[in-house]
Amino acid sequence: MWNNIRADVFRWYGKYSLLLFVKAFLSQKGFRFVLLMRLAKHGRKIPVLNLFFILFYKVSKVIYTSDVNYRATIGPGLRMHHVFGTTWGEHVRIGRNATIVHNVTIAGKNGEWPVIGDNVYLGTGCCILGGINIGNNVVVGANAVVTKDVPDNAIVAGIPAKVVSEKGSADFVFNPWSE
Repeated sequence: MWNNIRADVFRWYGKYSLLLFVKAFLSQKGFRFVLLMRLAKHGRKIPVLNLFFILFYKVSKVIYTSDVNYRATIGPGLRMHHVFGTTWGEHVRIGRNATIVHNVTIAGKNGEWPVIGDNVYLGTGCCILGGINIGNNVVVGANAVVTKDVPDNAIVAGIPAKVVSEKGSADFVFNPWSE
């Protein structure tokens, strides 16, 4: 868990220190939300703290009007902007260095859930639906609706989403965590 939190701070500032951790906590609502999500998931080992972490996480979900399940599998270096309106279930898997902005929906269908690769940027209002795979280094454009697998290094846009470029996410994912 602590490695994931260090990676999350690194994604905001390109380096890690305790001072930057405090700065991120005080100034970045997305970082606060992700931190509380990680604490709620990994705090189960200490029962009293777990209740505390889950309570704070549930309050943050109300404040940020988000329905993100803390049980989802999230890799290190998650950078969430704005948080508002974002939702995903407990069976979603997201790789390392994901960047997610507001109003993103990641939803299952028929008991199958999306698997999202590393270094992925999910644009405002996009929807990723069903048991699909989003490759590594992918950009999902604003308001795109993704219902089919997306290959590595693709940029997809539209309803339904189609590959519009193969330049990948290098221009969208800042300070990737590589440890």
